[in-house]
Amino acid sequence: MERDADVIVVGAGFTGLAAAQTLMDRGLSVIVLEARADVGGRVRSFETPDGTRRDAGGQFICDDMPEVMTLVREARLEMVESRWKGAAKTVSATPSRRASHRDNPLSARMEAADPADPALAGLSIADWLDEQDATEEAKREFLSMVHGLWCLPADIIPFWYLVDSDRRNTADVSELQYFLKDSAASLADALAARLRPHVFLSTPVSAIHRDEHHVIVETVRRQLTARHVLVAVPPVRARDIIHHPPLPEPLVRALGCWRSGAVIKILLRYDERFWSPEVSSGVSWEDVSGLYAFDVSQGDAHAAFVVFVGGPLALEWQARGAAFIERTVRERMGALLGDNAPEPVDVILHDWTDDRWSGGGYSDVIVDAEAYDAEALLRRGVDRVAFASSELSPSFPTYIEGAIVAGRLAAGRISDAVNAEDEAPGAGLKRVR
Repeated sequence: MERDADVIVVGAGFTGLAAAQTLMDRGLSVIVLEARADVGGRVRSFETPDGTRRDAGGQFICDDMPEVMTLVREARLEMVESRWKGAAKTVSATPSRRASHRDNPLSARMEAADPADPALAGLSIADWLDEQDATEEAKREFLSMVHGLWCLPADIIPFWYLVDSDRRNTADVSELQYFLKDSAASLADALAARLRPHVFLSTPVSAIHRDEHHVIVETVRRQLTARHVLVAVPPVRARDIIHHPPLPEPLVRALGCWRSGAVIKILLRYDERFWSPEVSSGVSWEDVSGLYAFDVSQGDAHAAFVVFVGGPLALEWQARGAAFIERTVRERMGALLGDNAPEPVDVILHDWTDDRWSGGGYSDVIVDAEAYDAEALLRRGVDRVAFASSELSPSFPTYIEGAIVAGRLAAGRISDAVNAEDEAPGAGLKRVR
């Protein structure tokens, strides 16, 4: 049977791009289908009025992320060292003080916990916090960390999932160590450049048909046929694709136990960097949960702060509108930087809460306390359909590094399956080159 490719990859985020390159390196023909008009997935960019390319989505990397660092060096992209020092300055109505999440005793208890401990079964993060003997300040700080990083209410996230996900972040240095001068999206562009003309943009996938020998992928434009398909999009988006025949019930449940968070990201650009190094190391606010600011200046001539709003606070602010968000961020940053601080020359807002193809946040989170096997079921896939995303990575889930690792591992499994098919007796189906 004539096919369009050996493998069709759905999604041109870092998972899909890394998988496609691995498959091609192993001699397989590949087509990548991307719903958006550009590549990168949850890593996106925009250009400021002064011509600087900035990150609208995920952006930070570090030396302990070997896959992404290798790609950055191969693409010869310039990195900017972050001023984050692992301890955020917490701002309150009273005199400010230093606070480090890593010094929080609750963080140490979380790291020491075993996600398989029966005592944790059924506990949400909020339930676990209620049981802890700790100061209210420590609990507020821990909760803010959860809202800022996992971007969902703490009462719907299983505590075991938080422990398990955190354990897979194995960096000894801050994961906020660097960002790319031309945005993380420039790295996605570099990966996609290797794959053209095999990447098709603005081509969302609506359905996948599978039988014993091949898969048919339906898009808005046409049908494509391949030996295997890799669904390289987040779980919340993966479950929007219709499957014929329907997926097995355990896999349906594995896709259905995820929820995407809520994130709003605001860039404030200034004519020059006038603030103190203490402020540059990171800021959080005591009176709200999930609000952070980081210095993302590219030198004195490209001074900027990025403000992240995560979790319930993002949904609350989003409901009040963009004008409220911009006004509130201006007021808070003005109070932080001092009475004599100049107004920012630009305030640029990117609201991920209603992003069609990302689901609202930088990552999806398991919200079913019983779904211990959800990731394993998705990695296993069904017949000729495989699933991969940063969330499913054994290392650095939800980061660019995790997306690359997940894509390459899935590509390896598919490649092995194709080789096994070719070596099987009677194999004679035509491969496309």
